[in-house]
Amino acid sequence: MTPTPFPSLTFAPDTARLADARHSGIVIFGCGNFARDLLRAAGRIGLTVHGFVVSTGQPTTYANLPVATLADLPAAWLALPLWIGVFNHLPSANYAAIRATCAQRGFTRVLLPQEYFEAVAAPMGWRYWLTGRTDYAAHEAELRAAFAQLSDEESRRLLADTLRFRLGAIATIPGTPVEATHYFPEFLNGARSGPLGLVDAGAYDGDTLAQALTRLPLREAWAFEPDPLNFARLAERARTLPVPTVCFPCGLSSATASVAFSSGNGEASAIGGDGNMHIQVVRLDDCLPNARADYLKFDVEGHEIEALRGATALVQRNRPILAIAGYHRWDDLWRIPAWIASLGLDYRLSFRIHTHNSFEAVFYAY
Repeated sequence: MTPTPFPSLTFAPDTARLADARHSGIVIFGCGNFARDLLRAAGRIGLTVHGFVVSTGQPTTYANLPVATLADLPAAWLALPLWIGVFNHLPSANYAAIRATCAQRGFTRVLLPQEYFEAVAAPMGWRYWLTGRTDYAAHEAELRAAFAQLSDEESRRLLADTLRFRLGAIATIPGTPVEATHYFPEFLNGARSGPLGLVDAGAYDGDTLAQALTRLPLREAWAFEPDPLNFARLAERARTLPVPTVCFPCGLSSATASVAFSSGNGEASAIGGDGNMHIQVVRLDDCLPNARADYLKFDVEGHEIEALRGATALVQRNRPILAIAGYHRWDDLWRIPAWIASLGLDYRLSFRIHTHNSFEAVFYAY
């Protein structure tokens, strides 16, 4: 098998297509939250939006703009740039399929979010891994180091294709979602003998704890969830689990502090931004100063690096298996591997993507 090469981080700038959009205006495919935020962002940069396109349904309006189905479009729209306003992990957000369907309908200028985001990045704000594409080339050395750190060919292929996808060179990442179990893939079987102590950071409603019980010989668990609604569900589920489980109504970080938090967003509730409340965050090293933790799962909506820094002593002491979400921010692709390498613990590092569009990407260190 030919080794996967590190991909080129150059891309063809969309200067002409973006200038065209500023001149003629655009239509947006989709009418969900991301598409509606895109409408507001377009207005802030002086870009005219003529309406929304949806796959099926009845024609309607949003914000005094028409919402038309692919089957019943105004003819003039086919001559306009179409910006895909769908950005999530669902199978229905398959960009290759969306682009092909729109091209078949007659659209000739279709842009994916990663191909136009630099134009609207300021008014759109943080959108998980979306960023201006020049950021990747600016950190090529760090990304190459992360690529070289990966221990298996599938990981290198997935990381290379993730970079190509985010730069707009391909419209989908081949071979994703991978079949390996999210957070507890089969290749980790036997990496640590049981019974195991599990730290679940970003425990949501306890769904990962329940899954862990089907995959790991658990001894005990510690679950951290700062969102009040999620925590109530987590605590209720924990009462039914067959292993001792301690639930903490707080988040993890590199220091003990009170921080802004956007709650009520289900599994996407996150630290940062304006927030609608404040929560307590703590260092894992302070919460579990003497505990034997064998498996750490961190999925904390973009706060992974800070949470890891607060767990340095525990990781150095216990050398647990690490399952760290690597898709909330674009630079997770190199910052998480760099932190793991900085420990000097000779971890093997793998990378898997468990859903579509490079969401639910996870670094596994063992």
